[in-house]
Amino acid sequence: MRRCPHCAAILIYDRMERVYSCRSCGATMSLQELVEHQERVRLEREKAQKERKRKDEYLEWWLSSKR
Repeated sequence: MRRCPHCAAILIYDRMERVYSCRSCGATMSLQELVEHQERVRLEREKAQKERKRKDEYLEWWLSSKR
């Protein structure tokens, strides 16, 4: 079951058009577009996690040097 990247509603596959459609917000996208969107989201999350980890490590270092 795929979810709409815009509103998180369930997407319905239209066999005639070969696209996924959202009944909630009206968005339509191909499987390729869905996969690309999911990949972008995954990369953004990884980047945010790395940045958060880097900041946490810096804060830990900074606090340990103040003792």
